[in-house]
Amino acid sequence: MLVSAPHALIIGNVPQKMNWEQLLSDARWGSSHQSTAAPQKHRSNYDRDYGRILFSSAFRRLQDKTQVFPLGRNDYVRTRLTHSLEVAHVGSSLGMLVGEWLAGKDALPAHIIPSDLATIVSTACLAHDIGNPPFGHSGEDAIETALSRHGLSHPFEGNAQGFRILTRTGDSMEGKGLKLTAAVLGAFMKYPCTQSYSFNVKQGFLSHPNTLECKKFGIGVQERGAAAFVASRLGLIPRTEAKGNDLCWCRHPLAFLMEAADDICYRIADIEDGFFSRILRFDHVMELFHPFLTLSQREYAEDLAVRREEDSCVHYMRALAIGRSIRAVVESFKVHEDRLLGGCLEKSLIDVSELATPLDRLYQDAIRDVYQTQDVIQVEAMGYKVLGELIDFFMEWVDNPGSGQARKVAILLQGTLLPADEESREKRLIHMLDYISGMTDSFALETYRKLTGIR
Repeated sequence: MLVSAPHALIIGNVPQKMNWEQLLSDARWGSSHQSTAAPQKHRSNYDRDYGRILFSSAFRRLQDKTQVFPLGRNDYVRTRLTHSLEVAHVGSSLGMLVGEWLAGKDALPAHIIPSDLATIVSTACLAHDIGNPPFGHSGEDAIETALSRHGLSHPFEGNAQGFRILTRTGDSMEGKGLKLTAAVLGAFMKYPCTQSYSFNVKQGFLSHPNTLECKKFGIGVQERGAAAFVASRLGLIPRTEAKGNDLCWCRHPLAFLMEAADDICYRIADIEDGFFSRILRFDHVMELFHPFLTLSQREYAEDLAVRREEDSCVHYMRALAIGRSIRAVVESFKVHEDRLLGGCLEKSLIDVSELATPLDRLYQDAIRDVYQTQDVIQVEAMGYKVLGELIDFFMEWVDNPGSGQARKVAILLQGTLLPADEESREKRLIHMLDYISGMTDSFALETYRKLTGIR
């Protein structure tokens, strides 16, 4: 039976609309005393969030996690860490420009300045890949495939793992997680729904007005309380009644900017990396970047090409493409602000921008010409092999915690304090997945070699 989820709450026949006063709340989740520290003179609570993520161990591990190309292929290609820093920089520009526009029409609360929006968006961007496992996105598939061999349909989603790190497991000194502000967590929540809700929408059991919000899931079972806290403080529009595991809210408007910053960076940077990895021809890259350039900029790029300064030309075009994309996304935000506040925008800001077509072509060409190269496929295949066999080995502790082998695995996984009874199996499974997903590429490969005796 098809059940319709409400598009938004209706109050007095008027659809509920989010407001910037609530959406920029600096209430913190996870602190044991739940108090909000007063901002320092030159440092807002959002700035503190940026530092907490930047100095976290989970963020540092991104330096040794694959973005697209194998680590060590050359010194130029991006890792998850450099990608995240670039996304944060683009997000800062998006947040600042949108903040200045909102301030210009007196839409911001009196205590908020445009740079606060820049910090909120850049902080969410900094953390956007913090939950990704080793070996790129193929690591997610490798984990799910390995679990299925053990009769488990336990989904793994990097976005949900990231929210788990930020709100529950990340470098906790007191309380839970990194104790970030609601505004930053809201901007981070690209998919503000639980796995069961996303599944029911995909299966047709629920009707949902916006498939963009629930294409994947971003809230794990143990993080429902954190998500509810964030949504209530920010005034996010609920898509469902708060019951069971089927929870979903509309996106925070600034989450669209975080998404756009990520899309801009990987679509443009993957083409640049493809060129410097000698996968893409220079004339092909020029053709892809031409729609982002003005006539005079094209003439200068062509002059660089004539002088055989191809590397400089690609750097030049990449920078211009990013700048032009930023401006296009900001214009999209201005046009669609009412729909964003009403939870009604069903496409990304890039997809409703004037650059939707050339940005989509960058992505489609990368799928065809970059992501399917031998080196990239080798990394994905290695990820399947390494993560699959590690999970097979660690599942002995999950399924049979009393065995001699399992007790050794428990020490390896730092899980000796978890109960060894059947009722705690799910807790052991989640602990194991936290450990696996937190591995760097190098650590996962080294652990695999030690366990298998391969040198």
